[in-house]
Amino acid sequence: MQHSKSVSISILVVFILALTLVSCSGSSTTTTSSTTIADQSSGNTTIKITPPALNPGLQPCPDAVQAPAHWDAIIPTQNGVTHVEKVICGYLAGTTTLQALVTVRYQGTGQLLDVYVFNDITSPSPSQLFKLQSLYYGDARISAYNTVLTAEVDQNSSINAGKSDAEMSRDLFREFQWSDGAATLVPVSFPGIFPDLTRYQAEDDQAQVNRGQDAWKLNAAEVARQLATDTHLLNWPGDVQALS
Repeated sequence: MQHSKSVSISILVVFILALTLVSCSGSSTTTTSSTTIADQSSGNTTIKITPPALNPGLQPCPDAVQAPAHWDAIIPTQNGVTHVEKVICGYLAGTTTLQALVTVRYQGTGQLLDVYVFNDITSPSPSQLFKLQSLYYGDARISAYNTVLTAEVDQNSSINAGKSDAEMSRDLFREFQWSDGAATLVPVSFPGIFPDLTRYQAEDDQAQVNRGQDAWKLNAAEVARQLATDTHLLNWPGDVQALS
């Protein structure tokens, strides 16, 4: 019986990994540039102008806008109630112009977080491209794919329901990507599999593995065993063995 369970787990993991590889092979990135390739004709000569590459992930913010205090009047914040917690920059709108992701933290229960993305960041009046408010114990960051990642506590989830604030954990993760049609950042899905179903979790886990932690995530058989014994998933006996 245990041998049959092990075989079933291994087949399941191989099948999921195969689907993931097929999905990933269709596209090497989740972001696109709004800059198009133009053709300019002069006589019989055609010159193709290629758009410059956009560096992925975090980029240095201009000195004039990197201080949180710079954004207090722009948001604006309320003294004793809210404060700008973080200012980070990246190419979030698919062009070679930087955008700033600014987070604002509230004092009090839940330490709510508001998330803003601004364009024209060095102008006296930057334009707001995106806003997401009231993330319970929230966090926000720029991914390696120039998307915005958020994390927060879902107070009513099966993980957090009935627990005190100190016992709760972030379990609601979202990803937002630039859309030319909507002229803002819109929700997108992440083709994740166990143990990481979101890009936020995947980037955290990748960083941990790079530091030599959680080496089991590099072994397909061990991943299958973890999936089987997870108390929130299959909840099989802890001594189950997966075929390698």
